[in-house]
Amino acid sequence: MTAINEAHRTLLSQAAEAIPGRVHDAQMMSGHRALGRVVRDAVALLMTVDRLGADDPDGPASSAFKTWLPTATFSSIDAASTVRAIRRALDALHERQRPSGTFQGGDNLDSPPDSAFTINDLAWARRASSLAGASQVHLLDAVGAPLDRLLEAAAPALINGGVHTPNHRWEISSALAQLWEIHGDPATRERAEQWLSEGIDLQPDGLFSERSPNYAARVSVPSLLTLGRILDRPDLIAGADVGVRRQADLTGPDGFIETLASRRQDQFAAFPGGPLFPLFRAHSARTGDPITARASMRTAWHASADDLLTMLVLGIDDPATLGPPAAPADPATPTAPELVELQNSGLVSVDHGESSAVLFGGTDTSELARIASGSSSQPTFARFRGTRIGVRDLRLSRNFFSMGPFRPDPPKRATDASSDLTRMQFTLHERVQAEYYHPLDPGDRHEDGAYSLGFNGRFVSPMDFERRRTDVIALDTRAAVVLEPGSFDVSFSFDGPEHAVCLLLALHGGEFQGTRLDERGRNLLIGGPRLAECSYAGQGERLVISVSGSLGGHGFYDPGEAYTFLGATDEPAGDVLLIPASSAQTLRLQLRLSSEPAP
Repeated sequence: MTAINEAHRTLLSQAAEAIPGRVHDAQMMSGHRALGRVVRDAVALLMTVDRLGADDPDGPASSAFKTWLPTATFSSIDAASTVRAIRRALDALHERQRPSGTFQGGDNLDSPPDSAFTINDLAWARRASSLAGASQVHLLDAVGAPLDRLLEAAAPALINGGVHTPNHRWEISSALAQLWEIHGDPATRERAEQWLSEGIDLQPDGLFSERSPNYAARVSVPSLLTLGRILDRPDLIAGADVGVRRQADLTGPDGFIETLASRRQDQFAAFPGGPLFPLFRAHSARTGDPITARASMRTAWHASADDLLTMLVLGIDDPATLGPPAAPADPATPTAPELVELQNSGLVSVDHGESSAVLFGGTDTSELARIASGSSSQPTFARFRGTRIGVRDLRLSRNFFSMGPFRPDPPKRATDASSDLTRMQFTLHERVQAEYYHPLDPGDRHEDGAYSLGFNGRFVSPMDFERRRTDVIALDTRAAVVLEPGSFDVSFSFDGPEHAVCLLLALHGGEFQGTRLDERGRNLLIGGPRLAECSYAGQGERLVISVSGSLGGHGFYDPGEAYTFLGATDEPAGDVLLIPASSAQTLRLQLRLSSEPAP
């Protein structure tokens, strides 16, 4: 689809009318980023009006805008009041700018990278306003001087300041490059290139090192596109394209992006793909890629006004991004499934059309021996969905030294790459261990009984752990998974002391049949000692859940001592099913999905 759809056109029209009110709302907030964003958006809207009214309909910029966006979309915009709103936002930013040049607001105090988000928006607005045509040039001239004052005051903080996350390097570099483009200070370009010389953190599997769709959409990809354009670095644009393409591979038919591998906050929740919509559409229009074309169609209904305004910004920078996207790729089917394997991130996605599955074994928890912000810690090792209902979280909890749920190594394909993808087999493995410590050797003993405080991966004690001999209690857990259309089978084998285990399934979209509730309202599957079955149905689909093994016992979920010590948990909410068992025998879980006639 070349032209904007009616729902998106309405959102943009409403966004134009809302500019003055957004400035007022942003002024009531303590932060600065909302003010910078409203400046960007207001300038983008005025520039779009300028392009829609251009005298040269055959010019590449005006032609692209007129093809994509009906001229009447912004017929009610009041340019003068929009410029006044920009001035109010700039005045408010001036009040929030510290002597250092950073902006006040947020919990990261005197922060160059946080300020860089606002500087990127302001710098884009400054450059774009300098390109205004006759219909807007006098209005936009009125904001040039206050924009320059803010940008010039911020430059020293960005030139000399540091960051705390991988994506901050590209955000601050993008801001520095834009400052160089506008004002020509060589120090801004030199600092940007200093950050870039560290190398872009794009993994071989196509995800950035934080593995987050949120930060790819909002920071890394836009920053690299800006840097590539300004510094004439096609390699940076190519890196951004790889990142966009990989997120398109992970976009489901519902427009949500898979987040299990993320190292950021979005690992714990579904991510609606609206923020990626403009990047998907622009990529497909620019490159002819059918996968990003399909992803743009899938995420279109998630797109907010902010996402559509970002589309305007991309179009002003490069009119080709508003051109017609490629024909979208066909969806997966049972006979033509799609397989995505991200070895570096430990993620596998298999789409059979009528059902899809995700396997994950890429957490950082074993390497770090802790749960920490910025690390991957999700103990969900699989998902299985139909088109309406499904298992959003599959976890295996166990009573083993309170070390938390099964967090395996990356999935390994057991079938040949050239084999029939309608039936795929994978294995996942994890080894965990706990220690019992022996007395210290004579030379390591202290008469006063004072020993160094140490962390052994589970707990902290003043015991000089590293100087003691140990007895190791180890547990090897292996999961063999078979994926077919409408079917998910997993068999667990255990090598170690016999212990209690409990499967946890968090489901969505239906209702249980054949379970009973525990004291907390969670569903329990308690059948015979070897076999048990229940179902979950709704919206025309039924999922039959069968399990075999050494069944029975108390249903539980143990998040591990890292959580329980703090009185916390990462247990999913909603429709939860617990299946208690023992490691004494192989534990097999079978999920069978089918259509259910409407009543």
